[in-house]
Amino acid sequence: MIELSVTLGLIFSLLSYEVFGLAAGGIVVPGYIALLLGNPERLIGTFVVSILTYLIVRAIGNITFLYGRRQLVLSILIGCLIAIFSRNFLYVELNSGLLSLQAVGWVIPGLIAHWYAKQGIYRTISVLLITAVFVRLLVILLFNGNLLPG
Repeated sequence: MIELSVTLGLIFSLLSYEVFGLAAGGIVVPGYIALLLGNPERLIGTFVVSILTYLIVRAIGNITFLYGRRQLVLSILIGCLIAIFSRNFLYVELNSGLLSLQAVGWVIPGLIAHWYAKQGIYRTISVLLITAVFVRLLVILLFNGNLLPG
């Protein structure tokens, strides 16, 4: 189902860019986010890591000249490092147990952060969540109501 989700994410990402002029945080991102819709703590963790990555890259951009490919590579690198950190240290202890806010993958938060810089945080998150919901819905319909693994 992962392959189908990513493939549908590619299609919906391309459609959102062509129709609305807004990217869904990178071409593979909606498929992976669709897999997380049943796991809100990982979804929140991914967005927290991507926003931290965006803020760090923006701060570095105030000191040095960052654009295009340099900005993309730096976003992915910093996103990767923060995602690894989130896997090991981003836990919140609640009365009912331990809440893990780890990000999905290593590349996804950096790609999302790169598009935050290009089109804004709210636009990126909005189109990303809309395309991810469409991907999730289509996968559910194709598999006769079976949900994706959460």
